[in-house]
Amino acid sequence: MRDFSINPDGWWTGQDYDMGRLNTDRVDQWEITPRELQRRIERGDDLILVDVREPWEAEIASLPGSRLIPLGELDYRADEELDRDREIVLYCHHGIRSMEAAVALWSIGFERVKNLSGGIARWAAQLDPDMRRY
Repeated sequence: MRDFSINPDGWWTGQDYDMGRLNTDRVDQWEITPRELQRRIERGDDLILVDVREPWEAEIASLPGSRLIPLGELDYRADEELDRDREIVLYCHHGIRSMEAAVALWSIGFERVKNLSGGIARWAAQLDPDMRRY
């Protein structure tokens, strides 16, 4: 299993990461706002929504059509369950774990990856006030 720990400089480390591949100049392009995601879903864009939270969290609230792959399972499920040719939007509660997941996927060759900025909490606050929160 990969080590997805954060180093003292505030960036992800891990022996399996090819840090030379990570283009940190494009980190702003790794994120998508809830409003933009909603527009893209309504438009019918070909997206894979991945919830990287734990199952108990997904039971409280989740985005329609998303698949649950907890962060701790991502490294061994990604290649079999995710399509490298489709855009993948990752989300969690506040966007921290999903950004970690985005970095992990990028490091193993997934290049069409985005993080839902602010996670499902921001989605609920901006777009779905009736969504259960925790």
